[in-house]
Amino acid sequence: MNRVCLTIAILLVTMTLAAQPAKWSALQHELGLQAAEFKNSPDHLELRSRDARDYSVGDPKTFWRWNLSVMPPTWVQTAATCRAVGEHCYIFVANDQWNLNMTQADVDSALVRLEERTANDPTQGAIEMDIELFGPIPNELDNDPRVIVFYSALGSFQGNYFDGYFSPYNQVTEAQAQQMNPSGHSNECEMIYMTCYPLDPSAPIRFSVLAHELQHLIHWGQDANEEQWINEGCSELAMVAYGVPDPITGFPSNPDNNLTVWNQSFADYVKVMLFFSYLQEHYDATGLISDLVSDPQNGIVSMTTQIANHFPGQSFADVFSNWGVANVADGDSLQNELWGYSQLDLPNFGMTNLPANPQLDNQTIQPYATDYLRYTCQIQGDQQINLICNATLRLKAVFFDYAGNCQNVEDYGLNNAFSVVPPSSSLYSRVVYVLSNPFSHQLTYSVSTPVHNDDNLCSELSNFKLILFPKPCKFSSDSVNIEYELKEYANSRLEIFNTKGQKVKPLVNCFQPQGEHAINWNGRDDRGMQTAQGIYFYRFTAGNKQLSRKFVLLSAD
Repeated sequence: MNRVCLTIAILLVTMTLAAQPAKWSALQHELGLQAAEFKNSPDHLELRSRDARDYSVGDPKTFWRWNLSVMPPTWVQTAATCRAVGEHCYIFVANDQWNLNMTQADVDSALVRLEERTANDPTQGAIEMDIELFGPIPNELDNDPRVIVFYSALGSFQGNYFDGYFSPYNQVTEAQAQQMNPSGHSNECEMIYMTCYPLDPSAPIRFSVLAHELQHLIHWGQDANEEQWINEGCSELAMVAYGVPDPITGFPSNPDNNLTVWNQSFADYVKVMLFFSYLQEHYDATGLISDLVSDPQNGIVSMTTQIANHFPGQSFADVFSNWGVANVADGDSLQNELWGYSQLDLPNFGMTNLPANPQLDNQTIQPYATDYLRYTCQIQGDQQINLICNATLRLKAVFFDYAGNCQNVEDYGLNNAFSVVPPSSSLYSRVVYVLSNPFSHQLTYSVSTPVHNDDNLCSELSNFKLILFPKPCKFSSDSVNIEYELKEYANSRLEIFNTKGQKVKPLVNCFQPQGEHAINWNGRDDRGMQTAQGIYFYRFTAGNKQLSRKFVLLSAD
């Protein structure tokens, strides 16, 4: 079963679940704001003045925790004992789990991963890794720089098992926790909760989750009211940096998914994991991520500010578009290292396959999302594609050779209308058009191909003949007559286009038998309006054969 994160009340909980609980998000944010209001209160200052608790191995302690076997969760007290002390942490284990589901070997493994080495880095543990990436661990109450990692049986709900969680309740006093919720409790210390049953506490993914939840603790201390997509994106990045990321599923099959909207689906975790992994790998050399975490601004505003601060002249639209390209060009074939990931192996992304002469109408892109259009017809210089959008979007084109390697990326900038002509080259087998919407509004676009007077546009036409008369054509009671002959049973389509490549009128779209056929057109468009005189094209398709020809339309005398 795939691991998915779930927010329950104020908790940032990691669990094995195909998540439906979007209803918890608003409450989590609201309670997080409440907890933040108590920062630097007189009660906090008084507690911070006391001596550090400075636990030793063997010391007992009783913790408040959630019983996650019921929904909504209830509070329970659990007796525990300190089983390890590191430079940055204490490890406590619930007494009822000791030598049953959590052993000294499990504790030793956790301490090594927290303090000494990760799956990616033999020189640095998860705590120092998170501090370096995101900022310092807060010390709100207990005057102890170490963080407590508390292992217990977190339970399951309807067959879904919890990995761990961070609770901001512990960042306020006991009295303040009850102000937030009459049944609420605080352990008045920096801590995260981890499971030791029924999930294996020493599985590699558990240690990666430690890094994930620790980031939530750091982020709350820096910017407690940050939008969830950024907070979770940083925690997913912590898992990538640790070396055991979440599986990349869900989002690639539907990339038209608003980066900033949080619906608690697994695809939401994957999309922010990819974005923040890309951001860290290509834009974090000067500390952009840690500055983002500490920025009191939130969401896109904070992201835009930090990109501009660290990369003058670049915008969020630039970074977002580059990320969209990297998701389909991922690999080391290009010298430009912007187009890929070094730590992740991406699956194929969902794309719309364009035919030789595409005609797409009223396609949409969600805010802060991307559409991919794949064009696999033999690439020739005369195969222009027109793209019209209701507002500004960003367009890039990624060119692949016959071995499937990305060879070139073309940037067509920000605009609402594009005329794209692929370079005439035998090196390219396909092109992927990356349509990025780096704005807060939905976009609608259309794609068309101008129709050329070219009998050999994509195929020879040995299986049918096509005749149009009279020439020049005039509007009259007889209209325009088009005759054609099929040499075999075929799916036939006959359409009229203007010089902009816009469809004016579909005339035929059905399977037809072998033999002669005829159709007339009265000069009216698909809405019943009379078309203007001028140059038009008719395009006839029979099976996999296609022909386009030009004609002149005149008004009647």
